[in-house]
Amino acid sequence: MKRTITSLLILFSPQVWAQEVLDTIVVSAARFEQSLMNSTRNVQIISGEEIEKAPVNTVAELLDFMVGIDARQRGIYGTQTDLSIRGGNFEQVLVLVNGVRLGDPQTGHHLMNLPVAKDDIKRIEVLLGGGSYIFGANAFSGAVNIITKEARENSTAASLSYGSYNTLQTQVSQSLKTKKHQTRISASHNRSDGFRRNTDFIHSNASLQSDFKWGSDQIKLQAGYTDQGFGAQNFYSSNFPEQYERTRTLFGSLNWQSEGKLRLNRELYWRRNWDEFQLYRESDGFYRFENGEFLSDYGAAPSWYTRHNYHRSDVAGAKLNAEIESKFGLSALGLDYRFEQVRSNNLGDSLENSIDIPSKRDAYYLGAQRHNLSLAAQHQWNYKKLQLSAALQANYNSDFGIGFYPAFNAGYRVSKNQKLYTSINRSFRFPSYTDLYYRLGGAIGSKDLKQEESINYELGYRFMAHTWYANISLFRRQGENIIDWTQACDTCDLIAGNTSKVNFNGLELSIRKNLSSKLLGIQYLELGYSYLANEEQQDPNVFRSLYVFDYLQHKASLRIRQNLFEKLSLNYFLSYQKRAGEFLNASSGILQEYEDVLLLNLSLNYQWKNAQFFISAQNLLDQKYFDRANVELPGLWVTGGLKYKLSY
Repeated sequence: MKRTITSLLILFSPQVWAQEVLDTIVVSAARFEQSLMNSTRNVQIISGEEIEKAPVNTVAELLDFMVGIDARQRGIYGTQTDLSIRGGNFEQVLVLVNGVRLGDPQTGHHLMNLPVAKDDIKRIEVLLGGGSYIFGANAFSGAVNIITKEARENSTAASLSYGSYNTLQTQVSQSLKTKKHQTRISASHNRSDGFRRNTDFIHSNASLQSDFKWGSDQIKLQAGYTDQGFGAQNFYSSNFPEQYERTRTLFGSLNWQSEGKLRLNRELYWRRNWDEFQLYRESDGFYRFENGEFLSDYGAAPSWYTRHNYHRSDVAGAKLNAEIESKFGLSALGLDYRFEQVRSNNLGDSLENSIDIPSKRDAYYLGAQRHNLSLAAQHQWNYKKLQLSAALQANYNSDFGIGFYPAFNAGYRVSKNQKLYTSINRSFRFPSYTDLYYRLGGAIGSKDLKQEESINYELGYRFMAHTWYANISLFRRQGENIIDWTQACDTCDLIAGNTSKVNFNGLELSIRKNLSSKLLGIQYLELGYSYLANEEQQDPNVFRSLYVFDYLQHKASLRIRQNLFEKLSLNYFLSYQKRAGEFLNASSGILQEYEDVLLLNLSLNYQWKNAQFFISAQNLLDQKYFDRANVELPGLWVTGGLKYKLSY
């Protein structure tokens, strides 16, 4: 009854955003459902309406304007993006789609291989800080949960856009809804010639989400496939600039929820990723394979390079979550099994039998696998204005043994609109198979790596009232056995190893104000700022650290929506970033600091009946900048197009 009344209030409230956020279910903040105001963690949320009209083309570009996130892009349209939260690297972040983990045991570089287009998303929730007591391994520094749209009516939608660098983006979706069933199917295709040599890409997506009601139970089926091939100029090493990569990802999950005094959530999921990496690109205008050699018009590849890298990773899992409410509070118990495997010609130990790779000149003859089993419990107790929560996860991994990861959260409701909260938890991350086994192009992994562990502290204040939202959070992460890739000299190999400890301290601030349309037509204004500092100093015997000392020290963002006329709106995204760390400039051969970056994105949207026309400009200030060493990102680029939706 409370949920029904709240929903009616949302429906008829003039301040939709503020009320909607109060009632938004935050999957990423606890093992059981709770509203944002009740959360005792710092959780950032972007709503579907804001996503739809944002001056960005992909999820990766959108995350780059959120507080606490460092979305390090290597190309346009999210060609490859490494996510970082609170100074953690791309291996220490977990991405989920509708609560299903999409982590890849081969490498975190594949974390954003999402079979989800921007127009498929209902909202995005970002848990800032360690979350292993909820999600297990790899939610080391945070987690991103992408919630996709459901079919609310029978409809067909299509979109088409074209822009700079001969970039074409198309998408079509179909929604079907009955009393006890809803299905949404979406497909998209993007391509571009690239903004410079070897930055072209082709990217295709397909996704399915289907929900069924079976009595009081609900069954959810989701599946997706993504295929992308892209020129990877300088992506992984400036010593071998003309690289190429193609990845394909297929995943599916089945979820069965039962309501009642005891609420049960059961889930099965599977994900497969294929990765083909070419250190020397084999295609027209680059290299060709003849008589066992890679040749080009400019010469031959080194004699030691005789084949490309091929990897196939599989992840399968099953989990059960039980939740019950009593006079003693809210309790949840979870059991989770996960299997991870890689088959490769570069990663792992020798296989008993090799596996041919279809349509390729090679086979998988190396591999590795591991099993993971975890048991987790969480209990929340409310007394007047005080909220306490304790959690513990016991985790067993076939390669790394057993570990225990507790958490304690507390919140105090100062008033109806104000809350103080605090959290302490222990998190962990297992080495990827790239960390353990990779050996090519001057990079050497280590089979002796230990798992990373950290203790996370957080103290925050949240305010919500009508048209205002504010959150400030102070945090500290004490990390042990942190994995880093380092060089002892400028010509030495990159070696993977465990550092003794890495401690980060920081601050995050978010303020949002919903305004009356009478004030210059501005609908909302949201300001964010984050500060991060690493306590440790780089070892003077280390020439270069690839990850630990390379992070966003300052980040400020501003998001504004302005209605010029009834159906014409402007959206502004502004971001300032100051990155710590140095990189070896490929042109000069010397170490240099990253320059400050100021990015401005703008989109103009016009709604006419069932059609929406839009023009979007990225990097309006035409900044030349790097998110990753020597991987130049494009200056000003513009796209325009239309979306059409037919309901029936």
